[in-house]
Amino acid sequence: MKKFNSVVAVLVFAVFAVFLAVEGAEAFCIYNNTDAQISVEQTSGHKKTHGFVGRINPGDNKCCNWQNSDCNKEGKKDSTVRFGVSYKFAGGELPQIICKDFPIKAGGWLTVEGSDVKYKCVAHE
Repeated sequence: MKKFNSVVAVLVFAVFAVFLAVEGAEAFCIYNNTDAQISVEQTSGHKKTHGFVGRINPGDNKCCNWQNSDCNKEGKKDSTVRFGVSYKFAGGELPQIICKDFPIKAGGWLTVEGSDVKYKCVAHE
């Protein structure tokens, strides 16, 4: 019986830990599911001179918690935040736009998908 109680306690703790991890993972993320490095810049919904900016390699992602007022000035999970996403051809000088002012919810995420310079942005909640 003591062994059974120990196993139940471990399972309860594990379920609780997973619940906390999921609850703490409330961030908008940008996922690069392409074959190119992308550049992402937040275009609205952020504090002036702040916000989400970065380069993301293929298969990687970057996130910002929706409660971070730098990335979500309204501070609501369902606030709209917008992004510009681009890439550069190998050796190219000018960035090629994938999506401009693309909206997602601050508690959602954005995937950039495609290959061979046929890319698109997809919003998820």
